[in-house]
Amino acid sequence: MNDFVDREMVVGTRRRVRRTTTEIRALILDAARAVFAERGFAGATTRHIAGRAEVAEPLIFNNFGSKATLFAEAVIEPFNTRFSEFLALSDNLPPDREQRSAHFVQALYPFLRDNADMLLALVKSSGDMDSTELHGLDDYFTRAVERMRAQYEQAGWKFDVPPELVVRNTFGMLAGAVLFRDWFFPDAAPDEAMMEGSLARMVFKATEPRVVGLPLADHD
Repeated sequence: MNDFVDREMVVGTRRRVRRTTTEIRALILDAARAVFAERGFAGATTRHIAGRAEVAEPLIFNNFGSKATLFAEAVIEPFNTRFSEFLALSDNLPPDREQRSAHFVQALYPFLRDNADMLLALVKSSGDMDSTELHGLDDYFTRAVERMRAQYEQAGWKFDVPPELVVRNTFGMLAGAVLFRDWFFPDAAPDEAMMEGSLARMVFKATEPRVVGLPLADHD
């Protein structure tokens, strides 16, 4: 009997614990990433997300206003933050392209690998929502293109591939290496050092400047 009373008191105490707004927001964001990765924007409902987070559904609207805003904060904003940090750090890198390519991969590939659920959410949500909601990476793309143009101009180089394509396609290469990892390497994936090294080498070659006077077909 005493044991039963003690258990009831413990349960009652747990029920009375109030979570802070910060804790509730973190629970909702974590749950949203998981549900958006599983179902995409259109397939995910706030009821699904609330159930995963173990919170009352109205708390989603109290904290985020709408499902679209929740998607932006849960999925897109972490990308913006990480890529902004990368751009800030790259200001202090030496101009050597090979070193910069390695830094790009080392700074971003592990982040994408560790946040594959956010990549899945982006892929599964394409076409499901207003296109303006999916432009969260545009700021990074724009700033990276401007940075690349300034570096090439300072060095007196000509572009072999337009920066607008280089920036987006190198991001796509890293994202694809994460999303299709198990498909590409069903038996055994290469170790991370080898993977990062090969990706860095490909980024380095993709950003190679044009050799003036040499036909494009003769480039390595």
